[in-house]
Amino acid sequence: MKYQVRHLAEKSAKAANQGSGAFRRGICLACEVRTGKPDRRGSFSFNTTTGWYICFKCAVRGRLDGFEDVVREMVEPERPEMKPPEGFYELCRGDGKGAYSLEPARVYLRGRGLTNEGLWAEARLGACIDGFYASRVVVPVLSPDGEWLGFVARAWTKKADVPYLYPRGMNRRDTLYNHAALLVRTERPVFVVEGVMDALALWPDAVAVLGKPSDPQVWALADCPRPVVVALDGDAWREGEELALRLQLEGQRAGNVRLPAKMDPDEVSRRWLDEEAQRCLNQ
Repeated sequence: MKYQVRHLAEKSAKAANQGSGAFRRGICLACEVRTGKPDRRGSFSFNTTTGWYICFKCAVRGRLDGFEDVVREMVEPERPEMKPPEGFYELCRGDGKGAYSLEPARVYLRGRGLTNEGLWAEARLGACIDGFYASRVVVPVLSPDGEWLGFVARAWTKKADVPYLYPRGMNRRDTLYNHAALLVRTERPVFVVEGVMDALALWPDAVAVLGKPSDPQVWALADCPRPVVVALDGDAWREGEELALRLQLEGQRAGNVRLPAKMDPDEVSRRWLDEEAQRCLNQ
């Protein structure tokens, strides 16, 4: 039976073609053997970068031998090309550098405690002064190679009906903001937060899940070579505990910091957060 399960799992990995980027999803063919019930929700996840796979239903996991050849034969699913929005200017580059019309964006960022212009340049922060995303700070969501995977547009005026906007077709399920932080080999923990502003406040040691954590995001965190500390908003501490426990069960050194009620990571002291991170990791 063990051989049959492994064979079915590897067959599932080769057939996984849903999603894009490093993570592909599909039906787990081993589920019916292990649980007696077929997988109908596409619970199987395959990491095309590392070759590791896992089913979030029956928990089969392993590494596909010769996965590089399998990945080369995979057909990349069509997805909309992600690029900067119309009217986008980087605050620290080109025509946007020093432009007076972008001053409201700079004022907004400083008001959020993001005063380091070196951070603005590194994160390639920008803004739009006209078009659909006018009067918004634009935070690019980039791959570790610098490819645009989407962006988050945050209104700097309180008059906006929707504070945050995302581009149509952006694959948020398979995307982590500042994914590059997960590739750094260090004992310094990486923080998991909900939104890009929280991640920028903890830059460069934070990633944002852009909402609720998805299975591909969890798998990426579990595969990270550094400790992981979950620091979701104060009203989401139970979800944070669940995520930390799930990562621990996957073999990751992880912990959860419970923030004060109704407070976000960018509203607490960094020193306090670092101390709490070490405390929860050493429990």
